[in-house]
Amino acid sequence: MSDTTANYGLYITDDSSERFLEWRTKMNGTESSNMVKIDTALGEKANSSVLVSATLLASAWTGIDSPFTQDITVTGLTATQNGTISVAHNATFEQREMAREAMLSVVGQEDGKLTIAADGEMPDIDIPVYIILLG
Repeated sequence: MSDTTANYGLYITDDSSERFLEWRTKMNGTESSNMVKIDTALGEKANSSVLVSATLLASAWTGIDSPFTQDITVTGLTATQNGTISVAHNATFEQREMAREAMLSVVGQEDGKLTIAADGEMPDIDIPVYIILLG
């Protein structure tokens, strides 16, 4: 008996009468084999991630007491999209230290916008961030 998987169409079998060459070709052949399908699926997934640079502006925080909040515009973001945000690699020591003291976290998401909270100190300097949108 031969069949394929639901998500990627990978070849599966429990047919003991199948000849080795046929099985090997389906598993590791050059066209439409499991290895080709897996490589294609992983390549498409990796290529669908998008890096967005943004800055948390010292002047854009709202609130009188913690938590302070700020909205960041993120082109291409949808309300249900997965992703991650982090302090940018090129942030200075002072910017990284301020991010730690601010205790930043994402508290809201909608189409084109993330809401960031500072549960600690309100940042008094700009903090560059990277947002990775997963496809």
